[in-house]
Amino acid sequence: MNCLKFQRWKHLTSTQNKTTQNSSNHIMNRRLASRCYSTVSNYNSIVNHRSFIDFHKPLSPKNTFTVSSYNLLSRHYLWHQVYDYLPAKWTGWEQRFELINRNMADLCDLSDIMCFQEMEYLIYQSFWKDFMLSRNYDSIFQKKRKPAYWQKNINMMDGVSIFVNKKKFNIINYEQIDLAHFFASKHYFEQTPDLEKRLASRNTVAVIAVLEHIPTKSTVFISNTHLYWSPNHPDVKLMQTFLLTQLLKRAVQRQFRLSEEETEEMLKGGHNLNVFMVGDFNSAPDSPVYRFLTQGRVDLKQEKEISQFNYGSQLTSALSTPFDKFNSPYKALFEEDKFLKTTYTQKFKRIIDYIWFNKSSDQLELIKVLGDIESQYLEHYPGFPNPEFPSDHFPILAEFELKS
Repeated sequence: MNCLKFQRWKHLTSTQNKTTQNSSNHIMNRRLASRCYSTVSNYNSIVNHRSFIDFHKPLSPKNTFTVSSYNLLSRHYLWHQVYDYLPAKWTGWEQRFELINRNMADLCDLSDIMCFQEMEYLIYQSFWKDFMLSRNYDSIFQKKRKPAYWQKNINMMDGVSIFVNKKKFNIINYEQIDLAHFFASKHYFEQTPDLEKRLASRNTVAVIAVLEHIPTKSTVFISNTHLYWSPNHPDVKLMQTFLLTQLLKRAVQRQFRLSEEETEEMLKGGHNLNVFMVGDFNSAPDSPVYRFLTQGRVDLKQEKEISQFNYGSQLTSALSTPFDKFNSPYKALFEEDKFLKTTYTQKFKRIIDYIWFNKSSDQLELIKVLGDIESQYLEHYPGFPNPEFPSDHFPILAEFELKS
């Protein structure tokens, strides 16, 4: 089955992208088609050089589930001038594609809800979608709009996706989101020059899924996004995060068919709500985004990098999340200097990927997380990708129990 799916992908990429294929693709095709992603006993590429860190023992193991986040590093963003300190054999798509496929197959043994960023739409549609469906994972994808500089096939744009284990969850509903659509709407935001220039012009996307946890019949709300990349735009990332919390609130309201007043009443406690915000937030723990989510609000007047911009009269004082405070499974480890990065390059090694969950939930109990990569191993490499890690990010995973 997997071999046939690979041959289909090979045909589609060769016909849709003749101008960008090169001889290395043909080598990759032969090798990958012959291997068909066979597994090696007692080896999992995701936990290689890493260990799980336990927080609690589950009361009922059948009620547990795991959430993961992984930025795959699109082949079209692996620019030579940025990664020229790495050997070409580590950054070549032939090796990286094979390793990513192995990672995804191995994640099926570990994660029930997988959130990917920088996943190429062409490969998702022609290969990864069925590759994971054969492993019992349904998926949702949202492709980004192409930027002005993009000259390749539009289907080679990347986006974000959520893959869901059908044995653990039913997908009740979902929404594919282009954040700029909301920023450009007078219904949602007062239109100002700063908003139009800095927010409505971005091609940031997200996916929100409403899931039913089959063993407990509990409802789980989850979003996956990849916020704007630039370190010079903390305001953009904060506003994008704020908008996403509002859209999650709307998803709650729609799911339970509540009035605005009933929604506000439900959110006051939030004890029976299970809300996750996952993805590459391009924001370190000293950022406005981190403060906004961990504290539940942020005072815009105290944020010097943000207060200089005019985003309308309603966004001049403070921003609050509808769900109060969010927690990260890695927060305590970070504060104890036991987990300090989710991306590993020569010049940048920090936490920017997150699995946020609403702190107010009475049902969610953190069981364990997958820890950092062994420091002894990293001493041999200036950055990723390398022979074992195909992206400059590495997957983060957290297991939870849904208490009855």
